[in-house]
Parts: sequence; structure tokens; C-alpha cells
Amino acid sequence: MEKLLAFHFNETDLFKLRQLTATLKIHLEVVGTIDYMQTLDALVSDKKNPLAAPFTGDIPEENLLLLCDFTEKRMDKLLLSLRKSQIPVDYKAILTPTNRQWNVMRLLLEMRAEKSAYERHRN
Repeated sequence: MEKLLAFHFNETDLFKLRQLTATLKIHLEVVGTIDYMQTLDALVSDKKNPLAAPFTGDIPEENLLLLCDFTEKRMDKLLLSLRKSQIPVDYKAILTPTNRQWNVMRLLLEMRAEKSAYERHRN
């Protein structure tokens, strides 16, 4: 079942995102910062580990969308709709077998590193 997880969106953009996902009939879950140390798999499956320490660090500035179980066609439709709605999204990621066991902070670190490498290569 396709699901979209949203991390660190302001209220205005979150309102727009909720409208967009309702129109597209996409299940949206907003993840609170306290759960940033949970694995992505736990967040997607709604089976949070009660032993995982709550996140208490500095809240990342960037927002993030995690796409789970989307077909290519549905993903393209979502991305086009996001562009048209002008909802600013810093990072978009797809849940993969590799990143399933990462927590949100690890995913953000990887996304930042990829962006940095891309920008270095571009220049």
C-alpha cells in the first residue's frame, strides 16, 4: 500500500500537502521529531520500537518526503503535482531495501552527502 511520510514541514506547507495527497488519494503520515531515531521500516509499518531513544538533538532545517510502495506512474503523478502546487520540498526519497533499517537522521545525512556530491560534480 502506497504511503507518503512527511518530516519537518511548516503548517502552511503541511496544509497544502494534506490537500494534495487527499486529492490524489495518497495516505500521508506526518512524523514527529521525537520519532527521528526510529527506523524507516518501523515508521512505515507503524511498529515503532519502544526501546528506541526519542530524538533530542537539533531539529534539521530541511524537510523530507519518503515515498513508500509507489508505482512509477503514481510517483510521477505525485512529483508533478508537488511541482505544480509549489510546495517546497528539500529532499525526496524512496524507501528501499538498503535504507529500510536507517533512521531519519541517517537518511538526511545520506541525502545531504548526495546533494553535496552532485553540486561538486556540477561545478
